[in-house]
Amino acid sequence: MRRDVTLEIDLPCQPADVWRALTDPTALSEWLMPVAGFTAMVGQRFQLRAKPMPGWDGVIEAEVLDAEGPHRLAYSWKGSQMRSTTTVRWTLTPLPDGGSTRLSLHHQGFEGASGALMAVMHRAGWRKFVTRRLPSYLAAHAGAAGPDSSA
Repeated sequence: MRRDVTLEIDLPCQPADVWRALTDPTALSEWLMPVAGFTAMVGQRFQLRAKPMPGWDGVIEAEVLDAEGPHRLAYSWKGSQMRSTTTVRWTLTPLPDGGSTRLSLHHQGFEGASGALMAVMHRAGWRKFVTRRLPSYLAAHAGAAGPDSSA
């Protein structure tokens, strides 16, 4: 049994602003979770850290698999209690209005019975991050120049 998490949201921001929120370590730390060692370069290994919970140390080990700004980003994702490594893929599509972006998240690779449970837990977390925290972050920061503002 395999479960994937897919979310899609239209954001009232340019793709470059959304890309910056997905790739700037300071931004990621603000809307997603603290990140260490991240750059949007294929092969870059990094960690995301959340508050530890019973049965989980709060650490996500990851590696950038694809990065073509401001269009797509993918990285591996493995928490200490996950049996297999999963993949998080972001796709940014400019909308015809010229000022908005459709952001798609596809988190795949949840396999077996334990994977089904992990998918349920990740789906709830991604909904919170993608539909609430990211739009709030973007509303406060969109248009701000960042280290990758030329993307």
